[in-house]
Amino acid sequence: MDSTATPSPLPPDRWRPLRTLRFALVVALMFTLLNFALTSNSPAWTTHDGWWLAGSTSLVFALCISFSIELLFHASRRLFGMRLARWLVGPRRYVYYWGVPLVGVIIGLPLASLLTGAMRLKSGGPTLSATPLGAAVLLLLVMLVFYGYFTIRGWQQRAERQALEARLKLLQGQIEPHFLFNTLANVVGLMESDTPRAKLMLESFVDYLRSSLGGMRKADHTLGDELALIEAYLRVIKIRMEERLHYTISVPDELRAMQLPALTLQPLIENAVLHGLEPKIDGGSVRIAAQLSEARGGPLLVLTVDDDGLGLSTDRPKQRNGSGTALANIRERLAQAYGDAAGLRIEPVAPNGVRATLSLPAHALAATSTQRSAP
Repeated sequence: MDSTATPSPLPPDRWRPLRTLRFALVVALMFTLLNFALTSNSPAWTTHDGWWLAGSTSLVFALCISFSIELLFHASRRLFGMRLARWLVGPRRYVYYWGVPLVGVIIGLPLASLLTGAMRLKSGGPTLSATPLGAAVLLLLVMLVFYGYFTIRGWQQRAERQALEARLKLLQGQIEPHFLFNTLANVVGLMESDTPRAKLMLESFVDYLRSSLGGMRKADHTLGDELALIEAYLRVIKIRMEERLHYTISVPDELRAMQLPALTLQPLIENAVLHGLEPKIDGGSVRIAAQLSEARGGPLLVLTVDDDGLGLSTDRPKQRNGSGTALANIRERLAQAYGDAAGLRIEPVAPNGVRATLSLPAHALAATSTQRSAP
């Protein structure tokens, strides 16, 4: 892996036909006015049919080119996912954002020409002709408009993603003071009464710190990395709660190599422990599981965190009531990274407890081994 060029994720793969349609309408109006400026001497402009034909022709061209470009962007991200993100480093990013609009124009222009030719034959209305220079100018402007639009969109999405990554790094750099101080206080307390247990707690805490801080420097954080952080955290809590805490992690090895945004799953475990299990006199258990599930939009990676703690009841003991910031942060990051294709659901479990379910589009979570072999 090239350590000097860190790949950044692609903008969310969102298919928005209404936005593309609005853009095409604006472009069609611009092209109609430009066509009028270049061919104002044509008698066709003196009739309503001429204006209608010019406007509808511009609209067909704008629609064909707009949707061709949009489909190419959508298909490339859908097919190649994070492998494409790894490839788009340095000058190749410019090639991508220049090349896709160019190919879209190459595909859209002949298609629009066929459709508008059929329209003229069917209507039998007036025709508009342009000089060779006017046609060349029009084609150049078509390229510039579409390239500029999709490039600006890419810049905006990258700016949003960079702001999100900055907030994530700030979150990763902050170890919760309550957890930190409690762990160190427990280690100090155990040094005299139970030295082996104090040593085990300190070693587990060091593993937690290593996993947490190491995740900040990795561009390809995986589900396996997240589970290593979670297991180190639960080992520390297990030493503190002893037999009051039980946990299981049921995740197939083949899923552990899939990419996962750092600190996506770990806050759900903290919530289960701090608000569900620790305040409960008898404690309880937490179970982490992962599986692939088929959905209408494609396969999903489904991650579940189940606990049998106090649940969502409002009359439970008030201990460190959460503000919901962690859940809101997760939902915001999922929306930025995957759009409507990902989600987080929190629901009660009978007879008591809570289930948190994370759903992520599997096609966007390329395995690390596959990514490292990408160009």
